[in-house]
Amino acid sequence: MASTICWHCHERAQMVAPRNGADSMRALMSSYDMPILFPDPRFAKDDEFSPFEGLFIYSCVNCGFPNIAEVRVTLEEARSSYDPEDHIVRWLPIEPMGKDYPNVPDGIASIANEVHKCREIGANRAAVILARSAVEGIVADQEEMPSKKKLYERIEDLKKAGKITSRTAEAATAIRLCGNDYVHNVLEPVDREYTEIVIQILDSIIDDLYSNPSLVSQAMAYAERRKKAQREEHNESNR
Repeated sequence: MASTICWHCHERAQMVAPRNGADSMRALMSSYDMPILFPDPRFAKDDEFSPFEGLFIYSCVNCGFPNIAEVRVTLEEARSSYDPEDHIVRWLPIEPMGKDYPNVPDGIASIANEVHKCREIGANRAAVILARSAVEGIVADQEEMPSKKKLYERIEDLKKAGKITSRTAEAATAIRLCGNDYVHNVLEPVDREYTEIVIQILDSIIDDLYSNPSLVSQAMAYAERRKKAQREEHNESNR
């Protein structure tokens, strides 16, 4: 059964053919009905079905709102018995979800979130260039004083000062080089796999500098609270 992240409820859910009627729960679990199809066969031109590219409307099991699947099949597949769910190209409407970055400064979290949104809608060039902007924001946040040096010098200064590790410095440099490349070569295409690598590097930097230290601090605070509660329980039992 088809599934995707619903644009309305933002949950990953099963998508089924929409049906109405009193026995809605049993109907919802049935997969025998074909979903609503566009272009409408009553009005479509013959050449629109060779090969077929159309839209099927499904219902989200979690919230009931419609999600649209774009389906592409060859003429041979269309003539035979085929399941539209095996030929889904993408889901519409497209609403990028981005990524939440708790415990990260708002400005940096906002840019990194936009990087993920760009990748989700296929704006790979924008994602890579924005990732470089995110690195520049991270470097500025780690610096004690504003600097007018070039970004590669600022990264090196942070490493020498012990503000970032060598691994983080290398990751930041990799993104800087990737971003620079596409700023100066704007007509060059950027493939999705390359973009995914850049985003993974960016998230690793954010984890190193913000997410992981915050989690460690939370764990230490929890441990301290537990120790305090145990001491109080011990003292109470000895009275």
